[in-house]
Parts: sequence; structure tokens; C-alpha cells
Amino acid sequence: MNADSRESRKPQVIIERRSEARYHTQDPAEIEILPGPNDPFYGTILDVSRSGLRVALERRIGRGEQVKVTLHRNVIFGEVRYCRAVLKGFQAGLKILNLIRPRGQHDEHIADDPLSLYAIGKGLSVAEVIEVREHLAQCSACCARLLEKQHLLNPGPKPRIRLGKT
Repeated sequence: MNADSRESRKPQVIIERRSEARYHTQDPAEIEILPGPNDPFYGTILDVSRSGLRVALERRIGRGEQVKVTLHRNVIFGEVRYCRAVLKGFQAGLKILNLIRPRGQHDEHIADDPLSLYAIGKGLSVAEVIEVREHLAQCSACCARLLEKQHLLNPGPKPRIRLGKT
């Protein structure tokens, strides 16, 4: 076996450039390109992080476009960072610029179950991730509880979670 064939058999290292955990989901959403009025179209949110969304779409949207995403009772305003063709349509990455949530339980602390699910990065809907994210930006007590849960639920290397305003 020569050196070239040994080199080609070595596993390749893929470097993760993302600094935030991704929460996988399959939530339907209505999307509108701004400024309106434009006819809304539908997509599926594939994952969400503290600062963005990845959405499956049937049509291409342009990089830099401003969009309004209506999800459950939340409205997310964002900017298209990329839109790529995939096997059955397109996938777009959206940077979250602003969020409008329904009136309600904004001042209540996060319950243990959703906080634990947020800490491990699984099991929350997009709306729940956004609610937790927004609450953590304002509540140091819940941030401290999150760090405790992460230490218990994710032993090993310290996870990269930034707290406070992004």
C-alpha cells in the first residue's frame, strides 16, 4: 500500500463552525417577503437556534431578503442568509432580527422540563425554543438554572451556550 492510498483512507475531520446548538423540528410556518403586501407561502422549519432558523421551501428566496415568519402565535422577522437548492425544493437560513410573541406568560420563570429539554437540545418546538431563548436573555435566575442543568445533563466538555442578549 503506498502513501497516497493510506492518506485517502484516513477519516476526514469536519470542523463545526456553528457556535449555537440547533434544535431540530418540523414545524409548519407561513412566510412573507417584506416589504409587503406579498402573497404568503408556506415552509417547514427544520431547525432553530438562538439566532436563526433553517426552513424548507418550495421556492427560492433571495439572499438579503427581509421576511416575516408566522409560527403558531409568534411572528419572527428575519433576513435570508442563504437559500440552497436541495432534492425536493430549497432550504433557507434565516437570521432572526426580531420576534413578536403573544401576550401572556413572559414574566414567569421557565419550568424544569422545558429548561432541561433546552439544555440537551431536543424535544422543544420552534415556538418553545424562542420563548426560552427570549426569557433567558432577560432572566439571570433561569440562566443560572440552565447552567446547572447543562452540567448535570451534558457531562464532559463544557457546552458552548452564550447567555444574555445576543
